[in-house]
Amino acid sequence: MFCIAAFIVFAVLSIFSAAYRPLAKAAWHCTWKRISFQPCDISFGDEMRGRLLSKLIFRMPRLAKFLDRWLDWISFAFVGLSIWSLVYVANGGLNYWVYGTCDPRNVESCTLGGEACGVDQETLGIRQAVAEGRVGEWVIGPFVRFGTAVSLIPDRLRVWNAQDFLPPSASFFRPEDPSKPYALEIVDPSCQFCKKLTHNMLEATLMDRANVTYLLYPIPLPNGGYKFPHSLLMASYIEAAKRVTLADGAAVPPGDWQLLEQIFTVPTDDAIDLQTQFSLIFNRAQAEDRLQAMLREIGYTAEQIARIADLAASPEIAESIAEQRRIAEEDIRTIKIPTLLWNGRRYDRVVDVETLR
Repeated sequence: MFCIAAFIVFAVLSIFSAAYRPLAKAAWHCTWKRISFQPCDISFGDEMRGRLLSKLIFRMPRLAKFLDRWLDWISFAFVGLSIWSLVYVANGGLNYWVYGTCDPRNVESCTLGGEACGVDQETLGIRQAVAEGRVGEWVIGPFVRFGTAVSLIPDRLRVWNAQDFLPPSASFFRPEDPSKPYALEIVDPSCQFCKKLTHNMLEATLMDRANVTYLLYPIPLPNGGYKFPHSLLMASYIEAAKRVTLADGAAVPPGDWQLLEQIFTVPTDDAIDLQTQFSLIFNRAQAEDRLQAMLREIGYTAEQIARIADLAASPEIAESIAEQRRIAEEDIRTIKIPTLLWNGRRYDRVVDVETLR
């Protein structure tokens, strides 16, 4: 094991100085013998050990004695930590390529991750191992996540057809036209980046050039509940609005899209935007009152608003949102919100206007 540790050290040093390359080469020769279960035919390990201890024996005899006794175990720990570090770094790079973020559990912590709200979908194998007390997450986590990221490489390379993932209750911004391409956005009504992407899509005229629809995905937390306090309530009202036609009967965009647009309204003054009010100010009763007030502004009658409120609390709407969550998590396997499927590509972030054009 000392040979392997020496190879790691000299291999790194040889990058910066050619003087260490002969030692790295000799260490690799010994390392190859070790990992191929052959006896090391040179005395490299003993030679390096002797050099190290000879420099310490007169200056720090206690340290030399300690190292002489425990050097093999120290080398073993050093190699183990080196392998773990390599997997951790490789995991971050692979996650960035596959997901667009170096840490899929906490998208916001990765400065290279783009504009998105993180979806904390911890790997089941990690949670189970930690819950059973078999191993700490910091030990098994990087290895399991690396394997998960590898398994998702085909998702990164595939051609994404938005039409393959339409929910049963799909609602389109403009009347559906089979001659137009399809675009699918996965949104949490409380995610500020969903608001930004939707506005970019409007500015890029994508809403007019494609059949644009959405999946409602209130971001869940691993231990229950939701990332934003009223996301599920807002999603339930939006989903219920799909089933109640506006009074004029021919609204474009339909009522559910208008409700989503109102939630995504950008304030023109110093007022606090609606998303922030829903997340930080409103309690549940206030949030529901505000949603019903927006429905009145859109043009729903009192009877229609009462019908939407009843539907929002019904099993029918709960099942519809659960199905959209299943599509997002199991079929698309999203890791960030918003996720956009457009023009054969998958974007797990806010997409700029120029790209959407």
